[in-house]
Amino acid sequence: MFYPAFIDVTGRRCLVVGGGPVATEKTEKLLASGARIRLVSPALTPDLDRLVALGAVDEFHGRPYRTGDLDDCFLVIAATSDEAANRHVWADAEERRMLANVVDVPELCNFIVPSIMRHSELAVAVSTGGASPVVARRVRQRIEDAIGPEWGELVDMLRVTRGELKERYRDMPSRAEAVERLLDAGIVERLAEGDRRGAAELLADCLDPAPLPTGGHR
Repeated sequence: MFYPAFIDVTGRRCLVVGGGPVATEKTEKLLASGARIRLVSPALTPDLDRLVALGAVDEFHGRPYRTGDLDDCFLVIAATSDEAANRHVWADAEERRMLANVVDVPELCNFIVPSIMRHSELAVAVSTGGASPVVARRVRQRIEDAIGPEWGELVDMLRVTRGELKERYRDMPSRAEAVERLLDAGIVERLAEGDRRGAAELLADCLDPAPLPTGGHR
C-alpha cells in the first residue's frame, strides 16, 4: 500500500538511470520540480542529449550504472530496458534505505511518481499505485479539462494575502468559512472571465469585516 504524498526535491540530487523516452519524461519532471539531476546511460534520446548540452542536467555519465552512482543522491529512478540493471539499482537503493522507483514495476518501488496536473502552486496528483500509468494520465487529462488555470490564480492570490487572512480570522474554522464564502461569491468565475479587478475586490471584501456577497457578480 502506498501513501500518496508530494516529495520536495528542490535542490536535491536525484539519480536517473536510463536514456530512453521514459527516462526523458522522468528527468523533465524532476527538473521542473527543481531537482539536481545525475543522469547515467550509455545512450540518450535527442531531448535528453539537448538537456545535457544546455547544462540543465547537473551530471551526466555516458556508461552503464554503477553502485557508486547512488552516492549523495536523495532518490533514484531506474528506467532502463534492462531488467537485470533495474533490479541492480533497486537492490543497491534498498540496501541504502533510499527512495527508489523502477518504472512500471510496482514491486520494485517504495514510492510512486503520480501523474500531476499543475496550475501554478495548485497541484492534483493521480496515481494507480503503479498498475497503469496510462490510466493515471488519462484521468489527469480529464481533470485538466475541468480545472482551469483560474484555480491556480486563486491559489496565488490567497498565498499573497495569507498573512492578512490569518490576522482577520484567527482560527482555522473561521478562515475556512471565509474562503468558502469567497468561492460562493464567484471569484473563480471572475478569474476565468479575465476579470482580475473584480476578483481582487471580492478578496478585499473577504478581508473586510463586512459580510461577503454571494451568488456570483455583484
